[in-house]
Amino acid sequence: MHPFKAAQNRPRHRDDQYHGNGHGQQSRNKNKKELGSSYYAYGKSAAIEFVCDETRKQQINTITMHAASTRPAGERGYDWDNKTIIQLPRNELLDVVAIMLGMISRGEFDQTGLHSAKSYTVEHQNEKVFFMVMERGKPIRAVGLCPEDTYQVVALFLKQLKNNSPWMTTSEIIDLIEMTVVRMKPEAGENASSGESEATVDGDDLDDDLEEEEDELNFNF
Repeated sequence: MHPFKAAQNRPRHRDDQYHGNGHGQQSRNKNKKELGSSYYAYGKSAAIEFVCDETRKQQINTITMHAASTRPAGERGYDWDNKTIIQLPRNELLDVVAIMLGMISRGEFDQTGLHSAKSYTVEHQNEKVFFMVMERGKPIRAVGLCPEDTYQVVALFLKQLKNNSPWMTTSEIIDLIEMTVVRMKPEAGENASSGESEATVDGDDLDDDLEEEEDELNFNF
């Protein structure tokens, strides 16, 4: 028998029998996270998930941090139900990369408008990169990234920056950050801070942060 006809006569795979042309399986796969789209960093009292994200209105690639405290004594794991969510505005992506690569020593980033209760700091401490996420009424979530953690998180940030500027190589992006964000700011080499530019205060990013948080709360119910 011709191999093609033999294949036609074979019983179909069980998944094919249940899902027909496979659209059901594809639909379920869409709900799964893209491989390599997030990274968890764990500390003694907190954990932070760095997630590749996209703003809703302008569809700018960015990073969202999900920070959670450890559960009360006697319970294992982290209290993700009461996490703090901060979506980074596009300008802060550049500042945080500069800090993690040691171009700037530290940065303090206060969120504005509806998110003024939230803030975070990033500090390069030679052997670690220290993230501290704060929200009014919640404990401080602090995590120190070891070199291996730092590599993984930097890779996510660079992935998003390259997605925003696909015509540039990763090396060109890093060089441009050094020539602009680091050299042109008065605090270059010392500190970075959240700016008061229209892109940060009135832009798309803050609305997206709120919408992302509402979505997360809906999923928890």
